[in-house]
Amino acid sequence: MGKKVGYGRRKGKGKGVPPRVCPLTLLPREIWERIAARVASASIQDLFNMQATCKVFLDAARSSAVYKVASMAELPVVFGYALEDCPEDGFLYRSARAGNPAAIFRVGIREFCWMGRHVAGVGTLLEAADAGDVQARYMCAMLLLTPGVGDEADAGRAVEMYANVLAAGKIELCRDFFGQLFANPLIGVHPSYPGKPVVCRSSVCPTHGTMGAANDSSSVSCVHCLAEFEVLHFFSLFTFR
Repeated sequence: MGKKVGYGRRKGKGKGVPPRVCPLTLLPREIWERIAARVASASIQDLFNMQATCKVFLDAARSSAVYKVASMAELPVVFGYALEDCPEDGFLYRSARAGNPAAIFRVGIREFCWMGRHVAGVGTLLEAADAGDVQARYMCAMLLLTPGVGDEADAGRAVEMYANVLAAGKIELCRDFFGQLFANPLIGVHPSYPGKPVVCRSSVCPTHGTMGAANDSSSVSCVHCLAEFEVLHFFSLFTFR
């Protein structure tokens, strides 16, 4: 008589029962990465939950392709010290290294605040802007158009970024976003308003000089003037050092 049948044990002579195989492992890794990317682009909390329940998914979710498209909507733009070294913090930096625009923007904001909210800390924000983040493009445009900052090339780049945000119809969204962001006590912003008219830097501007009232841009057609006008609005939210 053979021994009692069991996984890996012999039944009779020369016959064995193969070990149990998890059906999930039969799918190619590429498929799992696509699934993980779809989940991450909708909710990183769902991604974390799936990582905790499935070992196969855990491995696929660590792909740089997943970090690059992960949604940052559930992560605060400004982190408090209590959140440092948390899983979300590590996820943010891994996503930024993978080229995730929203993650790079959040890292850039953190660096900007660490450097005393000085325009010298705009390097990572520019990287996020180049990667396609709308908020980063808006903020970089405003910083580069700050009086006394940069040269004509910087100003030209700033106007180009502003025009991109304007064409996408995201100006009001950015105004609301930064209005709420700068009200955060972790940033410590005290609103100020310079109240000065804006002089257009463009040699082809139809207004040929001062743009006019800072509270009405409805009749302004020059994108350079509109960008300079927007700087005034930005200044009303932020105090620069």
